[in-house]
Amino acid sequence: MAATSLEDALSRLDASIEVDVSYQEVDDDGVAKLTQALKTNHTIVDIYLDDNKITDKGVQLFAELMEYSRTLRQISFYHNLVTDAGVKSLSKALVASSLNLLDLRENRVSDAGATALAEALEDGSQLRFLLLKDNEITDDGAQRLAAAVKKCGEDGPLQQLDLESNRITAKGSVYLKEVKESLKKEIQFGYQKSKAREQHRGVIDSHSKDGVFAAR
Repeated sequence: MAATSLEDALSRLDASIEVDVSYQEVDDDGVAKLTQALKTNHTIVDIYLDDNKITDKGVQLFAELMEYSRTLRQISFYHNLVTDAGVKSLSKALVASSLNLLDLRENRVSDAGATALAEALEDGSQLRFLLLKDNEITDDGAQRLAAAVKKCGEDGPLQQLDLESNRITAKGSVYLKEVKESLKKEIQFGYQKSKAREQHRGVIDSHSKDGVFAAR
């Protein structure tokens, strides 16, 4: 259940398996309070930070948390202020983390961030769902991600890569289509504006049933 405020979420961390502080105008200072509290928490599995004011500084704090947390499985930064610098921090932490879903839709991620994520996939990240819809990734970033998924092979952990509504032309789509068809991975590209955000519980239920994270 979504918290009514950051303070509300912090007050019930020990009795929860998820933190949902979406639409609460959480900024980097709020992230600092949350990550500090999570350092001693061993129950939280999912964190939702949708539609807030989190920048690369706040993302860096989560990257540091990911490096030693063994319970986190999903983090959503949907519609924040994350750029390539923040994504690079996350990518370094991904290799040693237990995270299997990362949602970075509607941020400011370009090819440098896509390349960092591709390197994390190649280096052993356990991500199963990587959502990058509505960013600034071009053909170069698409090609780099496609190459990483291809290198990991059909048995690689990644199941879904969402690159819809970026700056990918027919050239980049060729690489993505090839990997999608040869490895039978769920790869989305082309243009489709994000729909209104669904309730998190419904999304998780769909993920559990279908094995593919439902688009919000």
